[in-house]
Amino acid sequence: MPGFHWTATLLSALGQTPSVCQMSWWTSRGKYQEVGTNIIFRMLKKLHKTIGSSVLHVLDRGYANAWTIEWMNEFKQDFLVRWKKTHLLCHSEKGTKQTHLLARSFKAVGRKMLRDNQRKISKYVTIAYTQVTHADFKDKSLWLIIVRDKKSLQPPMYLLTSIAITNTRLAWEMCHSYMHRWNIEQTFRCSKAELGMESPRLWFWENRLKLLAIVALVYDFLLMLLRNWSHWIPLFLRHWCHRTGNRYRNASIPIYRLRLAISHVLYTACCACQTSG
Repeated sequence: MPGFHWTATLLSALGQTPSVCQMSWWTSRGKYQEVGTNIIFRMLKKLHKTIGSSVLHVLDRGYANAWTIEWMNEFKQDFLVRWKKTHLLCHSEKGTKQTHLLARSFKAVGRKMLRDNQRKISKYVTIAYTQVTHADFKDKSLWLIIVRDKKSLQPPMYLLTSIAITNTRLAWEMCHSYMHRWNIEQTFRCSKAELGMESPRLWFWENRLKLLAIVALVYDFLLMLLRNWSHWIPLFLRHWCHRTGNRYRNASIPIYRLRLAISHVLYTACCACQTSG
């Protein structure tokens, strides 16, 4: 829907199913128009008051800018953001350069095979890291992590973090933390497409917020089932949403089938009540 946006914060640990922490809807048009950066500011402020600085914010390239660093510093939050290769960074010996030019000076200090769940392939990657600063915040130490595909199937990945990287183990931990973000992207896709958060067909803003609040509860309920009842979900899906074929054996879509299975259960229960009545 034109002008309609939503911002969410999901909480997750490595290897765990995400849970909903915060969710906000806003519009860039009309009477209730907002600026997206103001929404992020308020969400960070609330996080700072409730949970302090005990989490790591993992952000995609859309947040690779100066205001992200400024606000993370303001609220004392640790962050890990995928940095754009053309953005400038400062190094004590190499000077100020674009990220991809600066990264060329640093050789790999570790190598391992990783599984790319998005492309369904395994590949060797190397890692390097160095301490840098941003041109606008030269008093704030940051660390740049360079992840390279050994066979150059994909371009290098640049990760900028406020966590002090003192050894290779910490560098790999940051790399895995960013790769775990793909699980959160899958849950975002489900909420936008399967649950219809991307385009609620309601005219009045207050009615739209009420509907989305209900959908958010359903969304969190589905994630809670996946998180706390993982041993029970396969049995439930096999009975109420059975599927065959290689696609459903290999694809990672449990939340879609879980929602469909629950709808089948509710429909069957309603039909049984009407029949008995």
